[in-house]
Amino acid sequence: MTPASDSAYPTDVRAALLAAARAELLENGAGGLSLRAIAARAGVSRATPKWHFGHRAGLLTALAVEGFAELGQVLGAAVEGAAGPAARFTALGRAYMDFGLRNPELFDLMFRSAELDRDDPALGRAHRASFSILVDTATEAAGGMAGGGAGTQDVPLLAWAASHGLVLLVHGGALQTLTGLTSSDEAGALAHRLADTFTELVRASGEATP
Repeated sequence: MTPASDSAYPTDVRAALLAAARAELLENGAGGLSLRAIAARAGVSRATPKWHFGHRAGLLTALAVEGFAELGQVLGAAVEGAAGPAARFTALGRAYMDFGLRNPELFDLMFRSAELDRDDPALGRAHRASFSILVDTATEAAGGMAGGGAGTQDVPLLAWAASHGLVLLVHGGALQTLTGLTSSDEAGALAHRLADTFTELVRASGEATP
């Protein structure tokens, strides 16, 4: 597809392509994305996505970078708005799950190793930046566990696994099936309660450690 006129051509082509890719992702999922459809939606030639991103994986990787940047902003805002380690830990878990439940297609893409260029430096930076917030907050909340030993070091991964796993259970419908809930909204509410229970157990364990 070629633009109808010069005035219709996007000023920031890269941004237009990413916006088009995001829209295609919402409609068709990561598996249904094609460079041709993205170019048509952005109003540029079919060759333009390859010029800016090299290949399909390059464009999807750039989209995942945006996703991790957004996740980092969401997590950072949640932490800043809570007072005290326990409150920050709870707020962080809820914010992570909210992001995943609100953005199922993007969330799925961000962790699709086979679809992305995992050697891309920007992806690595964005991923580490968002997860550093989780690590710092979870470690702070569990600071007293096991005297600050191996148990404390495992808490960030456990917290991530719990929140991430609950999001996937809702996305896949497994939580609804196992509990008899009839809607994803109900399953999301249950997932939040389960995450809150997990964070409370971590906090209580930390406080109970001599």
